[in-house]
Amino acid sequence: MEHQYFEVCIGDGPGESYNDCWMCIRGVRVPSIQEAEQFLASDIAKIGGHVLGVYPIDRETAKSGYDFNYVEQWPVFGATN
Repeated sequence: MEHQYFEVCIGDGPGESYNDCWMCIRGVRVPSIQEAEQFLASDIAKIGGHVLGVYPIDRETAKSGYDFNYVEQWPVFGATN
């Protein structure tokens, strides 16, 4: 199955962009903001804030901006086990 890639913005809200954290996740479909909050709950607990947006990106863009050394070990949003 081909995975999709998404950039997720985590922060405190509008006007606070200097503290925003961007992460790349992979999934089988686009998560809603609420679904991304649940999927990234442990990360959000560590860094604070909440999901401000989820943005689809292609694999090459994801590879150019994020560490793909362990991409096969990344959890997959929407995957059923």
